[in-house]
Amino acid sequence: MASGSALIFDEEMSDYKLLWTDPVCEIEVPERLTVSYEALKARGVAERCKQVPVRLATEQEILLAHSEEYLEAVKQTLKMSVEELKAFSKQYNDVYFHQNIYHCATMAVGATLQLVDSVMKREVRNGMALVRPPGHHSQRSAANGFCVFNNVAIAALYAKKTYNLNSVLYFSWHRYEHRTFWPNLPESDYTSVGKDKGSGLNVNLPWNKVGMTNSDYLAAFFHVLLPVAYEFDPELVLVSAGFDSAIGDPEGEMCALPETFAHLTQLLMPLAAGKMCVVLEGGYNLTSLAQSVCQTVQSLLGDPAPQLSGLTDPCESALDSIQNVRSAHSSYWSCFKHLG
Repeated sequence: MASGSALIFDEEMSDYKLLWTDPVCEIEVPERLTVSYEALKARGVAERCKQVPVRLATEQEILLAHSEEYLEAVKQTLKMSVEELKAFSKQYNDVYFHQNIYHCATMAVGATLQLVDSVMKREVRNGMALVRPPGHHSQRSAANGFCVFNNVAIAALYAKKTYNLNSVLYFSWHRYEHRTFWPNLPESDYTSVGKDKGSGLNVNLPWNKVGMTNSDYLAAFFHVLLPVAYEFDPELVLVSAGFDSAIGDPEGEMCALPETFAHLTQLLMPLAAGKMCVVLEGGYNLTSLAQSVCQTVQSLLGDPAPQLSGLTDPCESALDSIQNVRSAHSSYWSCFKHLG
């Protein structure tokens, strides 16, 4: 039985920043990475983890989830002037480029794949990769929302190919506000359940108001994610850890306390015989980000989660979202069959 938790980090991934004025992009700063790692060190958490070195992803690995044309376009940013970078960034939505971002994005993918390898080879039980740039918004042929390459999507395809894993179950909760919040995609609503062989394997839980609390997040876990996840019975759990849902975040505007992430992590750990890879995504309040990362890694290490006080019933909006998701998936999952 594998034991221990991996921690993957390289300060090189903080070696890019916004080079012009952009009020949307200015919250994505190098300190996101460094404060998270420093907090782990200060609490004595980093030294308890197995430090795994970062590697660069190969082009073939990046092409698992991205087009050749897009990869070649991003490679050109290495030699662009600031004005050229600014013009290139404007082709995409809410993202900025820098001469060093291709290198950092390649490291972010490589770090994520190193974590997958360490967990799948049972060198460790689980782990977290602190990476930058994040990946969850990037598309096959487009950068998007601070993201260049889709680290976790590449990791899922890599795991399927390298370790002969089977189908992928995707779950996402996200600020949506009835499609009035960025990126305003209809396919982010609960009605998008997947197509063909993937029908029922795409589970979207949209939050239709801000200010969701610990109680709302836990209710979503207990009534949507966990029933489906245990029925699906995965061989590996990949977590896109977006801490913009933490209290004080300017992007998410939600109210989950950092301690909540200790509980959410702990609830996922029995799945896949403990094989879990957590990969940093968003999180733009440096204080709550660092605290949330620490809570997550401490849970991975097996520390007891701190007690949550003040839990209440979930709010009406959260209950509506939960019920809508369960109904939309009632024909796919036996845990929701009574709703059909």
